[in-house]
Amino acid sequence: MYRTEGIVLRTRNLGEADKIVTLYTKTNGKVVAVARGARRIRNRLLGPTQVFTQGRYLIFTGKTLDTLSQGEIVNSFQDLREDLDKMAATMYLSELVDVLIEPGEASLEIYSLLLNTLKMLSQKQINYALRVFELRFAKHLGYEPQLNNCINCNNFPEKAIYFSRQGGVVCDQCRSQLLPVQTISRGTWELAKRILAWDWSRISILHPSEQSLSELEACMRAFYDYRLDKPLQSLDFIHTLKEFSPPEVKN
Repeated sequence: MYRTEGIVLRTRNLGEADKIVTLYTKTNGKVVAVARGARRIRNRLLGPTQVFTQGRYLIFTGKTLDTLSQGEIVNSFQDLREDLDKMAATMYLSELVDVLIEPGEASLEIYSLLLNTLKMLSQKQINYALRVFELRFAKHLGYEPQLNNCINCNNFPEKAIYFSRQGGVVCDQCRSQLLPVQTISRGTWELAKRILAWDWSRISILHPSEQSLSELEACMRAFYDYRLDKPLQSLDFIHTLKEFSPPEVKN
């Protein structure tokens, strides 16, 4: 038996009333546990096992699956389930964590990153929050992109700057050797370096341009696709929302 604080990444139905809950916890890393009766309306586990909820949990260790016995909501993050854009973004973060982290690999830094990013999403800083998470998550996994010098020749990029899906910037001279690459502006390059280097308390003072966020999105999508065995399902939902979003109305 252990008590831990965690965030619900995903849930699956089991039988008529149970759930299989995947959490990322503060002390035990990723945990997969059965919540008995959690789909019943009056069950005490109904609220604490809703997806994206941050809570405190009592869990019993099992031979195959643990059992989630008690739960107390710390932050329900209800708005992340009620707003389609926020929900799509949070599904993407949750899937990244679920796919790239094995059960039991605890990291207080990753837990704090996930929690802080959920708070940013609640404030509707969606594009920026996702880019911050992608970069800093890669760093905590040990895949931090090399941004100070070209990953091929280790020289400082003097002219055009490119980003390789292999994980870092590429200079103009080495570009042809590492195709495909993404072109990025110096502003985007500086933004990425600050996101990786600054404390979280300073991250919110940055106000990146849409161009920089768009360039970073393309870079990090290629970066993670290069490391994943298959495409993330949550990206289809994000693409669908973008495709059917109404055009912006300008006064």
